[in-house]
Amino acid sequence: MQPTSSAGRAPAPRRKYDAAFRAEAVRRVWDGQPAAGVARAPGLSPSVLARWLALARRPATAVAEQELAAENRRLRVALAVAEQERDILKKAVTIFSQPPQR
Repeated sequence: MQPTSSAGRAPAPRRKYDAAFRAEAVRRVWDGQPAAGVARAPGLSPSVLARWLALARRPATAVAEQELAAENRRLRVALAVAEQERDILKKAVTIFSQPPQR
């Protein structure tokens, strides 16, 4: 005997969607189509689509954070080099601005 829902019907069989279908649904939402409409067309649950959207955002966020951290490291190194060059130039200006000693 199968479990029944509150309406007395058997639950719908679990559907499996391939990666291309999921990616297309996420792309359509990101392109501006309402999520409810994208989910309704193939008979997809809005909560399933919301889960796919959350999963699609997560890796992009992690990649963006890694890229920002790498850029931050690169900029810190560039700043240290620029500060060192500035200090050297300050010393050179001080040395060359002194009157010659006889």
